[in-house]
Amino acid sequence: MDAAVRRLPSLPEPDASFERPAPMARLTTLLLLAFVATACGSGPAASPSGQPSPAPSTAPPGSSSGGVPGDVAAFGGALRAAGATVTELGTFDTDLLGGRGVRLCVSGQLVNVYTFDTEQDRQAEADRIDPDDPGNLGTVMVSWAGKPRFWQRDRILVLYLGEDPAVEAGISGVLGQPFARGEGRPPPGPDSNAC
Repeated sequence: MDAAVRRLPSLPEPDASFERPAPMARLTTLLLLAFVATACGSGPAASPSGQPSPAPSTAPPGSSSGGVPGDVAAFGGALRAAGATVTELGTFDTDLLGGRGVRLCVSGQLVNVYTFDTEQDRQAEADRIDPDDPGNLGTVMVSWAGKPRFWQRDRILVLYLGEDPAVEAGISGVLGQPFARGEGRPPPGPDSNAC
């Protein structure tokens, strides 16, 4: 059996000006790869529905757990002390109001918490919200799915769109009365604010 052997053309010699990466560049590359691997592999576990499995926050009030700002932990702790069940559900996009968003499940209802670096940053965003029509955010109009109510304190803004009077009373018991409330469009379903 004759086998035809074909020679591949040889590769050109490397350019003499090519140098090996400096140790700092290699370290930076390794750190970047480690960061990407960690970020890709450490997300929350998915439930059978494909949604992240909620993990209860066990941090004491005023502390910070899992990257959650202390004001959110303190808010959740105060709600728990008032008898509510509170579970941290993860983050959400805050393009409308800025800051960082943490979604909480408070006694079975979704509550969005916007956190800011300073009280002045929080106040600047709160000033954009029309107290009588929270769908008016300065130059942006929002059609909220539900009845928007906003509360504020320290470095947080809290938005609740549901209609559970106990949840609204619980938030008000911790943060005082909402500074803005209004009517949005009807939610897409009866349990759209449930978690």
